[in-house]
Amino acid sequence: MSQSNFLFLESEFPILFNIGQSAEFNLHQDPVTCIFKLRQFGERVTEYLFEEHHLDFPYDNTFHNRIKTLELERIIPAQVNDLLNSIKHKGNIAVHQNKGSLKEAEELLFSSFKIARWFYQSYSEENLDLSQVRFKVPEKLDARHALNELEKQYAELQASFNQLLEQRETSPLPVEKQEEIKTRSQQAAKKIELSEAETRTLIDEQLKLAGWEVDTNILNFKKNKTLPQRGKNQAIAEWPCGEKWADYALFIGFELYGIVEAKKYAADISTDLQQSKIYAERISNSHEAVLLGKWGNYSAPFLFSTNGRPYLEQIKTKSGVWFLDVRDPHGRSRALQGWYSPEGLVKLFTKSKEEAESKLKTESTNFLQLDTGLGLRKYQIEAILAVEKKLIEQPEDRRILITMATGTGKTRTIIGLCYRLIQSNRFQRILFLVDRKLLATQAINAFKDNKIIGLNTFAEIYDIKELKHVSPELDTRLQFATVQGMVKRIFYNEGEGIPPIDQYDCIIVDEAHRGYLLDRELDEDDLEFRDQRDYVSKYRMVLDYFDSYAIGMTATPALHTTEIFGSAVYTYSYREAVIDGYLIDHDPPILIKTQLSEEGIKWEKGEKPKVYDKETNSILELEQLEDELKIDIAGFNKQVITENFNRTVIQHLVTELDPDGDEKTLIFAATDEHADSVVQYLKEEFEAIGVEVADNAIQKITGKSYD
Repeated sequence: MSQSNFLFLESEFPILFNIGQSAEFNLHQDPVTCIFKLRQFGERVTEYLFEEHHLDFPYDNTFHNRIKTLELERIIPAQVNDLLNSIKHKGNIAVHQNKGSLKEAEELLFSSFKIARWFYQSYSEENLDLSQVRFKVPEKLDARHALNELEKQYAELQASFNQLLEQRETSPLPVEKQEEIKTRSQQAAKKIELSEAETRTLIDEQLKLAGWEVDTNILNFKKNKTLPQRGKNQAIAEWPCGEKWADYALFIGFELYGIVEAKKYAADISTDLQQSKIYAERISNSHEAVLLGKWGNYSAPFLFSTNGRPYLEQIKTKSGVWFLDVRDPHGRSRALQGWYSPEGLVKLFTKSKEEAESKLKTESTNFLQLDTGLGLRKYQIEAILAVEKKLIEQPEDRRILITMATGTGKTRTIIGLCYRLIQSNRFQRILFLVDRKLLATQAINAFKDNKIIGLNTFAEIYDIKELKHVSPELDTRLQFATVQGMVKRIFYNEGEGIPPIDQYDCIIVDEAHRGYLLDRELDEDDLEFRDQRDYVSKYRMVLDYFDSYAIGMTATPALHTTEIFGSAVYTYSYREAVIDGYLIDHDPPILIKTQLSEEGIKWEKGEKPKVYDKETNSILELEQLEDELKIDIAGFNKQVITENFNRTVIQHLVTELDPDGDEKTLIFAATDEHADSVVQYLKEEFEAIGVEVADNAIQKITGKSYD
């Protein structure tokens, strides 16, 4: 019997060695079981990686979500990520559909061997030299006895492995160790080469997710004379283009919508799509193909080029799906994060940008200023026209920013802008993206309540989908979603339900400056972001995912806002609004200083701080401090409740307030508990100076600040 391809794992990673051997023994006698075991191998590898990097498992701890987390944490290189996804995908088919050929099992066994080499070279303490270790297809033999022994060993190994995971560290991995692993991982990843078959498998899977019927080996004209069929959306491999063969031809029924050039993994992509252009010049309406027209020398409207790798800006010529609409003589190719769906290509083909832009240019905006409708002001109309001008004159720049001071009516401006863009058919469907549910609710109510034309609101004219709707319907023109919800749908979703990149052709981001750290009170079903940087990273990933324009609205652009959207096309400042009489200028601020606010609270090294435990209603003494601990004013009422500080501030505040007057005062509290104490202190301090306060004069309003 030949030596196992996974032998180098035996000493340090016995459970991986056990699963690898089981897959090898099952290869010839049961390919489906072999593929199932390789999926199990991939699952254990991802769990090892969480243990090695001291990571908390995702809330929904699936194989898919572990891979996605490791990808976003930049722990697994692109090659390993792609191989793990292939194992997951084919493993799912083996488990749920009991399908899998010997050829597929062989290819997946080789892929798993590549992952095993990378993993060992990145994480092994032994660090054996594997330069001479080569993959060999296992021999065909009767392995029933060996399999029985392996299954017995597996139960014991799994129990030990589970114990390892339960006892794993979750404190951050030291920076030096992280850098060491990163260096080893990168060096090992450079040695991974994906075969043409593995690359085509990746592309097949990506096209399937977008809604195409595809199988390079079966739906193949050159091999099997596959033809387009009525009612089917097929990506037919090796389609004839004169004496050449297009890697894929995209058919919707009999109609040819696109041509794909598929390169080897990690090979340079012709970002000018030169090879696809040659195919488009030479393709004919033979073999039942129906051509949609001719544009210059090209007989296919949409061209694509890819090598299967997800798009990265740093290696743009070696990643992504590059796309060109040849109907636009001035159009330029651009990188997409995924594939257009069949429905998306049909919509794109039938859409007339020129007609929509002509309508925007010629149709008056006067109706938006009528008192019976939105009643927009001059500067709000100017903001809308500035966006339209950018769309018409600089269509290649797909990010637009408007800045308008708080209180100047951004939401009403957005309603008017959405109506213009939808009514002209410049955009088919807009995604209204917010960073929290309450913001979405406020915006939805505004779209439902404000009249636009006649007695009709936007919601009465066009179909709107609210947060509870996961995906839009065919006639939906506006959909609301949170960043958290959209991250889940796109990146932590497996199989059906992942939105295609063409689901929205415009995204409007309200309060585009916002960041996660400004509001930690997220709902339980929202994803947790580690920090502001993590939030902005995923927020940007959502914008980049869709092949759409993005329009940001904000009063106070942050650095990340301008990095994403660029400079504002229109600005209406607070000072302008004051001069125009729309806002009242604020008085100089009153600063209240106390000894605590100036000096903070400090415990020396060796002290034992005392804390109040709400559950037991008792004072507890903490462990002795290993270092000094200081809390400044920013931490008051969040990290600690300081009654003396709160009372001192409120004692001064009551001298400035008139509880019987018409004016209203808004006091912001850090937490609900803090708000309750502020209400109580206010009532007590007013009583102390002999002022009677009505029961409803001081109220706690549950809500959050947005400006």
